[in-house]
Amino acid sequence: MPRFSRSLALALLIGAPLPALAQDATGLWRSEVTEEGYIEVKIAPCGAALCGTILRARDLAGAEQPYPHSGKQMIWDMVADGPGKWSGGQIWDPRHDRTFASKMALSGNRLIVAGCVFGICQRQNWQRVN
Repeated sequence: MPRFSRSLALALLIGAPLPALAQDATGLWRSEVTEEGYIEVKIAPCGAALCGTILRARDLAGAEQPYPHSGKQMIWDMVADGPGKWSGGQIWDPRHDRTFASKMALSGNRLIVAGCVFGICQRQNWQRVN
C-alpha cells in the first residue's frame, strides 16, 4: 500500500466516531450517595431503548445491604436523543414510589439522570462502576 494510502486510511480511522465507546450508557452505575448509602443500577438495552434495573443497595462503607427494591426496573423506554443523550423514558423513585418523565446525558464516566415534572427536573450524577 502506498504511503499516502496508509496515511489516509489511518486518518480516517482516527477521525471515525466511536459511538460504542464514547456514547455507551450501558453497564453498572452507582447513584448519588445519600445518608444511608447508594444503589447500583444496571442499564441495558430493552428493545430499541435503554432500561435500568436496581441490582443492589450498599451502605456508606460499600457493604451490600438488604433492599426490598433489588431486581425492580427503575428506568425504561429511554431512546437516543443525540450523541450521549437519551429521553422519552420514565424513572421510578423508590424512596417516594413515584414515576417521572426522565432523560439522561453521558459525560465520561458520569451519567446525569433527571426526573422531570412540568419541565422542572431534579438531577443526580451517577458514577460508572464498570
